[in-house]
Amino acid sequence: MEKILTPYQMRQAETASDKQGISLWELMLAAGGQLAEIVFVRSKQLHAKSVLILCGKGNNGGDGYVCAARLSAAGIETTVCQLLGEPKTDLAKKAYALAEKDKNIKMYPDLSEKPITADIIVDCVFGTGFHGELDKHRRREFGMISAVKAYKIACDLPSGVDSQRGIAADGTCVFDETVTFHAPKLGMVLKPARSFCGKITVCDIGIMFDRKKDCDDRTFIREMSADDLHKMMPTRPDYSYKGTFGRLLIIAGSENYIGAAAIASRAALRTGCGIVNLAAPKSVITAVAGHAPECVYTPLPCGDDGCIGKNALPILSELLTTCDAVVAGCGLGQTEGTKKLIKALIKKVEKPLVIDADGINQLSKNIDVLRDKNCEVILTPHIGELARLAGVSTHDAAASRYDLCRWLTDNYDVTLHSKDSTTMTFSGSDAYITNFGNSALAKGGSGDMLSGIIGSMLAQGAPPAEACMLGSYIMGRTAEMLCEDSSPAALTASDIIAGFRHTLTVL
Repeated sequence: MEKILTPYQMRQAETASDKQGISLWELMLAAGGQLAEIVFVRSKQLHAKSVLILCGKGNNGGDGYVCAARLSAAGIETTVCQLLGEPKTDLAKKAYALAEKDKNIKMYPDLSEKPITADIIVDCVFGTGFHGELDKHRRREFGMISAVKAYKIACDLPSGVDSQRGIAADGTCVFDETVTFHAPKLGMVLKPARSFCGKITVCDIGIMFDRKKDCDDRTFIREMSADDLHKMMPTRPDYSYKGTFGRLLIIAGSENYIGAAAIASRAALRTGCGIVNLAAPKSVITAVAGHAPECVYTPLPCGDDGCIGKNALPILSELLTTCDAVVAGCGLGQTEGTKKLIKALIKKVEKPLVIDADGINQLSKNIDVLRDKNCEVILTPHIGELARLAGVSTHDAAASRYDLCRWLTDNYDVTLHSKDSTTMTFSGSDAYITNFGNSALAKGGSGDMLSGIIGSMLAQGAPPAEACMLGSYIMGRTAEMLCEDSSPAALTASDIIAGFRHTLTVL
């Protein structure tokens, strides 16, 4: 379980440490020294004879100058290239003075003055301060770096990676290793940036920081490993019966979206739920029953639009008192009737309620109804649905994903499972990152499958955040394992659900 910091939290950690007597200059000396130690060790392992350090004009460049001075003092042939010109911050200028007085360090203003022949290249250009795009000149220089067959190390973060959003600008180099300080930064564990970082090495530089006292954003972010999640899997005692493993009510489907109900139901059955009751229009049940005969079925009245009608709630009321968890939204359609249904469920359900897909789209039209809830609500939006919930554009939702999720969780007291190639789960003051899956999941039906698994975990007694993480883990890891001998392009949600019978034995 890896602890993660946002860039803002990291800046507050440095400020707090400075106030407690460990100055920012001491932190820079420690960071540059730790970086030099890693580079020195790699040089011995790789029998490298020369190191090129690319320095920017800010404090990341300052770390590079300290590193250069330490390496030169240790007898390593060291060259520094000032890609952005002279240092601008006071700390960077102070660090530059250390390197400048060492006459063994060769200094160049850009990469055009000599061929790149170094065995190790260290990137200290932008660090965590980068956002936006690389200009044409930087893309050309980084292209030159990418073409060199050297071991490449990034200081704190690869230049071109957004330390908050995990976006990598066009032209960003792929590194063999990233040396970061105190804790990994949020952006470096998100895709696609994660693939640019290589091996992530975290170095302690002596920061003194109490997140609860020293930071405005007290969110505790952790990346969950397979071992962490394996320990959360529901147990299955031999002395048990179907009620032992919970009762899940799935309210899903319409005449135009029959498959959503089928996929969610089969995913719940295949992940251990004892009783799965699918409440849906009769036409949906007729189509699904042959593929999932193990379900219990409750036909609901259907309007002329093919969606669950306004008279469904009295039928559902009794079921809501006997189930252990509810999933609503998959393939419901967007009608006035389904809008009223979601609103009523939020007020009436007293067990954990997962709202997905059309349920989220209907909720976004009147999100304040969440203030009237009588249960734990779990929302599972992808980026487009997150945008609708927050009332912003999809572009803005992608750019501010962390902040929007934090705001929704705090304001509406929900568990929010933000789906993407890297999934983030927010619950109270905690945030969890899960990195499982591949492009096999980039197909219709994956969200329905995830909702079914989350509902199954909830019915079996898992707390909401754990249920969400287990959903992403089971689905994502199964997709990875199936792709060991199958193309991700060929796999469907049904294939992945069928694979649970094998993969759950090893997860």
